[in-house]
Amino acid sequence: MIPVRLTVFSYTYCTPLGICVHSPAQFSDKPETMSSTNTQNRWLLLIGVAWMCAVATGLGLLTDYSAQPGEIGESPKTWPTESPISRNKDGFTVLIAVHPRCPCTRATVDELEGVLAKSETAPRTIALIFEPLDEDSIDTNEEFSRTSISAKLSKLPGVELIADPGSLIAQSFGAMTSGHTLVYSPDGSLVYSGGLTPTRAHTGPNTGSSTLTSLFKGDQPIAQLAPVYGCPLCPNASDTACFTKKDSTP
Repeated sequence: MIPVRLTVFSYTYCTPLGICVHSPAQFSDKPETMSSTNTQNRWLLLIGVAWMCAVATGLGLLTDYSAQPGEIGESPKTWPTESPISRNKDGFTVLIAVHPRCPCTRATVDELEGVLAKSETAPRTIALIFEPLDEDSIDTNEEFSRTSISAKLSKLPGVELIADPGSLIAQSFGAMTSGHTLVYSPDGSLVYSGGLTPTRAHTGPNTGSSTLTSLFKGDQPIAQLAPVYGCPLCPNASDTACFTKKDSTP
């Protein structure tokens, strides 16, 4: 009787990303050859390279999205006399369009809080809270607007929340993206139009916040325009893509 030699082998391979693949023990009736080992190593290397490419692609797409600004309409150069909102004639008036369920707008509210904290006198700040026109499309308007974003805004000094069904008021001021902020001077002229964040959903040094801080300290504005990063404001009841329950952030 000829004895059969059984070879037990197992190995672990780690990619440069720190991801390790372990091969369970296997049995063979002949010694492992150098050729089969090299073939297996090549396959593991290809898997590691493919994984790194997938991760790099995903990070690139995420970076591109975070740096993609929203749409901006044309804002009135002077406060419109037909506006249903009255401006502050003794100081600055700030309008900010808010989608209460937009994750990006959380960062905008945080930036606004920081600006107001540095202001000696709080300007009149009006937050236009977007609501869907069709109550049956998701929830009632009251439930739709009841989020942590609107709750935090209501606690900031000098901030007044006004419901804006269909974003009609916001659109009349050229605001088509959540987070769009406009500042009008005491004489009613537009001195700033843009966002308050450097990218989507991120806080940090940015043109908008720096401009508002300078204005409220009596200095000249750093800029008059800046990109807006946030969710689109749905103008019609049929445009439900940006306020579905799945994407809501109460």
